Order: sequence, then structure tokens, then C-alpha cells
Amino acid sequence: MQPLDLKNEISAFPIFAKLDESQLDRLAEHAEVLRFPKKSLFFSEDNSAQGLHVLLSGQVKLFRLAEDGKEQTIFVFGPGEPFCLCSTFSDGKLPANLGALEDSRVLFIRPPEFERLVREDPTILLTMMRVMSRRLKEAMNMIDSLSLKQVPSRLMAYFESRHRDGRVTLDLSHRELAKIIGITPEALSRTLRKMADNGEIRMDGTDIIILSQAD
Repeated sequence: MQPLDLKNEISAFPIFAKLDESQLDRLAEHAEVLRFPKKSLFFSEDNSAQGLHVLLSGQVKLFRLAEDGKEQTIFVFGPGEPFCLCSTFSDGKLPANLGALEDSRVLFIRPPEFERLVREDPTILLTMMRVMSRRLKEAMNMIDSLSLKQVPSRLMAYFESRHRDGRVTLDLSHRELAKIIGITPEALSRTLRKMADNGEIRMDGTDIIILSQAD
């Protein structure tokens, strides 16, 4: 990809929105674009991942594996979202695994260039702190839901954390959503039907319309 094309692609991403033209030019010139096919594992708890990573296209999931092999999805990232943030300023060790749900392209900025950028424009760090704070809150809510709440309340908590004007667009499969909630896909389907029958939600294609809150 030519630097100009990459510059145009990333200029609208929130994390880079306040960079000036010269900074965007240099970022595009020094960044690398990594490609990962669907279902590939490109980072794990055993591999280092220093530097800034921003998803350009596709879909990436962060997940943990239990000793029995059971998978727990933690987050699903879409285009424009940075990830591996906890390892950007540390030794690069990840607390989880990262895999591609779709063919994905990732913007990668090596640590020296990233450090130069944040020295010139600290707003990048402020944006990253906001993202990290939001993800920490979501992780704590998920821990609370998995340990203390029944399945309908877990689902409603997930929907309420992602809705816009009461509408949630499910941009991930039922299988991945079930892993986030901590149930089987079959149990997820049954719960969605029950919540719809109870008037808590309405299903509109791939969208969920929140009608009322679960107890």
C-alpha cells in the first residue's frame, strides 16, 4: 500500500484524528501493514508484541484458554481500534491471545517511531488512556456478570454496553458472542428467544433493539 493511501485510511481513526498532515505523512511512511488470514493466531501469551497495533480492516478477538481447552472471548475489535495496548509500554508480554475472525490487516508502528509521535502529540496517549479505561471497565463488568448474574442479565449488560439509541448491531457470530457471555451457542439462541418473548428485546435481522432492562 502506498503511504498516501494508508494516510487517507487512518486519518479518520479516532486515535490519529488530531495529528497534523506532517505527522500523518511520517506515520504512514514508517508504519508497516501486517496481514493475517482468517482463523490465524498472530499473538499469544508466549509471544512478544511491543509497538502500537491498530486494526485497519477485518475483525480480531482477544481470548484466553483454560486448562481444559475451553475458550473465553474477552473482546472483539473492529477497524480503527488499537489493541495490545497493555504491552505497548511494557515488555511486550500479552495476558491473552489474539486471533483473526476474518482476513485482517493491521497497522504496526515500531516502538521508536511511536515514542517520537507521542512526544510530539501527547493527545495520542490521552486517546489510548480513554480506550484502556473503557476496556478495563468492560472487563470488570464482564467478570461481575460471569460470576454473579444469570444468563439474561449477562446478555443485557453486554447489549447495554454497546447500544446506540437502544440498538445493538451484532457484528460477530453467535458462536463468538456465546464465548463472551460464557454459554453455548444453543443456550444463547434459547435465551435470545426468551428475552424477545418477555418483551425485553426485539430482534431485527442482525440488530438487537433493547425494549426494557433485565432484572
